[in-house]
Amino acid sequence: MKNIIVSLAAGLLSINLAHADICADMRAINTQAQTHFDGWKKDRNDKVYGSNFMLDGAESCTISGNSDGYACVWKFATPADLGRAYQKMVGEIKACAPLEKEAPGIVNDKPEDKSQGNLRRELEVTGFDYADAQALVMIGSMQLTGAKAGLSRNELKFSFIKSFGRN
Repeated sequence: MKNIIVSLAAGLLSINLAHADICADMRAINTQAQTHFDGWKKDRNDKVYGSNFMLDGAESCTISGNSDGYACVWKFATPADLGRAYQKMVGEIKACAPLEKEAPGIVNDKPEDKSQGNLRRELEVTGFDYADAQALVMIGSMQLTGAKAGLSRNELKFSFIKSFGRN
């Protein structure tokens, strides 16, 4: 019985990792960016607006205070789950058709590992520069571990930034 519950929970978690169609979502985000996400904005708190458009399984999605960016965050139970989700999303975005005519330039940062006292942070980022669409998409993976209970986190972040000043 215990194995069935564990298998069922793992299955539900993998459903949460699936993105319905990240390529269609990115096209919708790019379209909505033209109007500074006005159709998706909810109440503003601090420096961001809430968003009524959520990517599949995301814990939260927000619009930047200056309305040029859209971001979503997913939280995972383990670093392994985070790593699989990060690789899956990067792979799916690489397979997407260009937002305009040109394929994006892809920038991979080397994973960064920093420690301070009992706190350790691992960060990995992949960027997609859609120059002709004047947009930048970044996928980030952050693992934070510490000695104190409740301090550990495994987060995946999707960010879409529209630049209206580039030519």
